Amino acid sequence: MKNILLVIFFFFFLKTFGQIDIKQMDRSLSKISENLYASKFEVSNKNYREFLHELIIENRIAELTIAQLDTLKWNDNISSYSNNPYVDYYHKHSAYNDYPVVNVSYEAAQLYCEWLTKIYNTSPKRKFKKVLFRLPSENEWETAARGGDSLSKYPWKGEFLRTKKGLYLCNFARYKNESSSMERKSNNSEDITAPVNAYYPNNFGLFNVSGNVAEMLSDKQIVKGGSWQSSSEYLTIKSKQSNDGDPKPTVGFRIFVDIVEK
Repeated sequence: MKNILLVIFFFFFLKTFGQIDIKQMDRSLSKISENLYASKFEVSNKNYREFLHELIIENRIAELTIAQLDTLKWNDNISSYSNNPYVDYYHKHSAYNDYPVVNVSYEAAQLYCEWLTKIYNTSPKRKFKKVLFRLPSENEWETAARGGDSLSKYPWKGEFLRTKKGLYLCNFARYKNESSSMERKSNNSEDITAPVNAYYPNNFGLFNVSGNVAEMLSDKQIVKGGSWQSSSEYLTIKSKQSNDGDPKPTVGFRIFVDIVEK
């Protein structure tokens, strides 16, 4: 009964969505090495809804059960105010289309990569003949985060987390603000994620590599980059946090791509 209700809900909610735009997908990829690319952006709510829509259209109920969003996980997060509104709106409202998808499991992220690989490789509009979308290894993630600078501490230049713009201090990433309430007003940190194209990209053109959401790796037990609820120590490229693969409001993912055949 639960699965039937889930399908009915998503059918009415997602019926206006079409298949993913392959040309836009190609434009969103940045070259990391000769045959490895990475998405400039973390997977967004809109991206993920397109995935769910396809599972519904193809009546893949077993996979839909794995891929479903655990929106109630917003209630698990400790914040300065109640997150209850996000349970109802974060994954559904169009205002959050370009925000990173969270509250998905490691298995769901893997399923998304498998689905995207199939969609891409069968599209006549694709740039590459054959690819493999997947989660990155820890080393691949760090290489992408550094943007070509092997000595970089952060995805951006320098040792600082903020830069001054006029009278205000502005963060280079979305993370847990541990400063005074007055500083919080001046440096634009908030108790929620930021859009996937927020802040400044690194030298490879990747946005939000540190902060926003901690990103899953091929190793299920590790996430990298820190999140909107992480302290600043987790924003460094070398830092990591443990993970159990379960859905969390602080964890999302970014796709990497092996170019199998050009």
